[in-house]
Amino acid sequence: MTGTNQIYARQRHFGQPRYNSVVKADKADHTDPELGNRLEKVLSQKLNPRTKEFVSSLKDFYEQRGYLTVGQLTPFEKIESRFSPGEKAKLEAWEQEYRTQHLTTAKILAQYYWKTGYWTTVACRILEDPDYVPPAFKWNKMSTNKYAQQVLRNVNDEPKFLRGTMVQLRSNVGKSQGTHYLQELRNRLAFVIEYDDANVGSTKGGKGYKILPMGYSTPISVLERDLMKPNKRGVSAQ
Repeated sequence: MTGTNQIYARQRHFGQPRYNSVVKADKADHTDPELGNRLEKVLSQKLNPRTKEFVSSLKDFYEQRGYLTVGQLTPFEKIESRFSPGEKAKLEAWEQEYRTQHLTTAKILAQYYWKTGYWTTVACRILEDPDYVPPAFKWNKMSTNKYAQQVLRNVNDEPKFLRGTMVQLRSNVGKSQGTHYLQELRNRLAFVIEYDDANVGSTKGGKGYKILPMGYSTPISVLERDLMKPNKRGVSAQ
């Protein structure tokens, strides 16, 4: 037998038993008689749809086979640990903090993310479900990055143009993606109606405004960088 054939023979001889032992270990000794009750207890908690579907599938498997595999038990125990007394206390504290300290900010950032296409799942739930509280780790990521911080600075900055004052749209508006509709309003005179926290950018000059251009019957949303003080090029209509 050649050297190569000897190696293959050893692999065949020793490989199969190791594989069988892994399969047996994966199935072995996960027949805890309380496991069914543990699965039921977790299912009685407030779970998101995907987690509930996963735990329900584990319960069906356990009822049919009488055990869970290692690959099933490990993620289940991670889910189960969220509902220990200590973890539940942490979750309740976070929910209270979010509702009292972060909810207004969350709605502003959710509007920004919804329009830009990032964090859209979380943003949608924040905007549409008043009972939703995002996980703390997700909230930290979506609220502390440089873009989110600039959005919040723009919201909190003192406005350059006060409500009721006349402004003029700049001659270069409408060049960025999603603002082409402003091209026909270049140099148009308008009045500031209000500040628009639902339409805030993540760059300097990104404070949101609602303005009423001359010749228009309904306000439109623009950013502060789109506006300037009126000059002799300002027009009331085109």
